Amino acid sequence: MTSYTGMRLIVYGTILAILGALSVLLSGYGYQWGWWSFGFGFSVIPWGTGAAVLGGIISGIGFFRIPDRTKNQTILGAIGIGLALIALTNIGYWYMEVQKGYPPIHDITTDLQDPPQFKAIVPLRADAPNPSEYIRDNGTPESQRSFYGEIEPIIVNMSYDEAFERALETVNELSWTLVDEDKEEGRIEAYEKLAWYGFIDDVVIRVDTTEAGAEIDIRSKSRIGRGDLGVNAKRIRAYKKAFHN
Repeated sequence: MTSYTGMRLIVYGTILAILGALSVLLSGYGYQWGWWSFGFGFSVIPWGTGAAVLGGIISGIGFFRIPDRTKNQTILGAIGIGLALIALTNIGYWYMEVQKGYPPIHDITTDLQDPPQFKAIVPLRADAPNPSEYIRDNGTPESQRSFYGEIEPIIVNMSYDEAFERALETVNELSWTLVDEDKEEGRIEAYEKLAWYGFIDDVVIRVDTTEAGAEIDIRSKSRIGRGDLGVNAKRIRAYKKAFHN
């Protein structure tokens, strides 16, 4: 009887965990594919996460009620428990991210005085809630200076041609979608599409000469959302790291 009850708990719990995990996964892709609104998709996440955790707990109870488990029982129970652990890890990660206190801004640049300007990407942002222009009167420069003080330009001892080519190579290495490149203007524009919800963040890179070589400025801006949980700053850091590698 114990084995029978334990097996039922494993099966039902694992099914619930799988359904919960799938609902969380589809919450984003469904929005991206036009199945439902962003609000609905986002509202599914806590319910799906809760289902995955609850299912894993139920599956775990059944798993430990069977002393001599078969191979299939072990695999099924491990799936349920594993999905619960993944869900809890995801909760923990985003909880820690929120606790960092990211400012509610979505436009980060290495040059706060004269940010690189979008040109070719402007038409692609025509329907985006966030405009392509750099907005100063909403506290963005002050917030960036306070929270992302280490975001600075790339200064290299390279010729202009070398710096521009390296800047362009770095965009390709990061697998961003290149929109435009203008060596004469020293401008490179690209965007990155995030996998889950399909959010698109745009990047403009400006290459200029200095007395000692070249300076590369980067600006990364979200098309949607007031805050970005540090995503644009992380993108600039990733670009700078890749540029030097």
